[in-house]
Amino acid sequence: MLIVLLPEPLLAAGLESPPLYWWRLGREGGLLESGQDDLPALRRRYPAERLRLLAPATATSLYRVSIPVRRASAARAALPFALEDQLGQELEELHLVAGPRRADGRYVAAVTEHRCMQEWMQLVEAAGWRADAMLPQGSLHQDQTPERGLRIQPSPWPNGQSTVLVTSVDQEPVLIEQELLGFWLKQRLGQLDEDQRRVQLIGLTPEQLGIDADCEVDTAVPASLEAALLASLQPARSLNLLTGGYSSGMAAPPWRKLRPALVAAGVLLAVLIAQQGIQTVTLNKERDRLQAQIDQLFDETLPRSRRVDPVTQFRQVLEGASGQAAADGMGVLLHDALAAVAAEGSAKILQFRATPAELELELSLPSFAELEKLRSQLAASAGLSESLQGADSDGEGVTARLRIQRNPS
Repeated sequence: MLIVLLPEPLLAAGLESPPLYWWRLGREGGLLESGQDDLPALRRRYPAERLRLLAPATATSLYRVSIPVRRASAARAALPFALEDQLGQELEELHLVAGPRRADGRYVAAVTEHRCMQEWMQLVEAAGWRADAMLPQGSLHQDQTPERGLRIQPSPWPNGQSTVLVTSVDQEPVLIEQELLGFWLKQRLGQLDEDQRRVQLIGLTPEQLGIDADCEVDTAVPASLEAALLASLQPARSLNLLTGGYSSGMAAPPWRKLRPALVAAGVLLAVLIAQQGIQTVTLNKERDRLQAQIDQLFDETLPRSRRVDPVTQFRQVLEGASGQAAADGMGVLLHDALAAVAAEGSAKILQFRATPAELELELSLPSFAELEKLRSQLAASAGLSESLQGADSDGEGVTARLRIQRNPS
């Protein structure tokens, strides 16, 4: 994870890509590397690292406000009205973010200018990066809250050599210039109750700060930069400035949430492709085996034929044999039937229709007696059977239709 401290808008004015302080943290939060480079250089150096931004305290203010609601959505809607009296700018110029609820029941609110947000976004987008979150720099020192009063200690940040960190129970952490501390401290102490007007100094003395307030010098270890960086890794921090219109351009791409489903779909697709490949190989082997068997059968069945297309050649041979058998069967049936008609002498064939299985004759005979005589002759013929389909008589004789079939052997 790369943690990058964004520049102050006034300091970055006129610079296409100003140098920024950065820290690279491991999975457990340990500091691996740090330095000062511009974002394009960091992008080339760490293209696969996730990016988390810190908005400088000089451009981001933190407040605690009382909002008589419990739902987070209602708190976000009521935030502009709760902050209206504390802000010296038009609300349209400011980007307001509602944070978590503190132990005293009040909500944390972060305020910065839209102008600053737009400049920071352009800076990051120009480098081709997407940020996971943008956190106020001061919000990372919430763990430095004293039990009562104010705690003042040196700023651990590399851009804050003349800056001090002020924390208290009733307000959010503040990073303030030492030159402004005396005036600010008088006003701040006036807002506290008598029992809370206590100033604790860590790593500093009243003479260094130029203040004459009643102070207690503590020998505790000042706030460390490593602790603040570790706090920036919290996965569920709700005080994220990338909300509203700034969430789509800077947040993680939408497909990242679908990554498990996409991986599962990719695995399934790979399995299907592998299965299809195995089936194709199996079918090709089966085809080659059947082709070899067909060739072997052709060579054994038609040894004198030249093998070109065995399947087509087999089909032609079978059709030729079937046609020859059909022609032979029809010829025998015609011969036997016509021989019986010719033996009658007086019968004349008007028309006939023949198939390999049967023969239909339309005959003209002098009388019904000759018709019955012909039927008797056909019935007496070996292997033939006849049936009368119809008969008509007129002044010239009898017209009859006979169906002649070969008896099954």
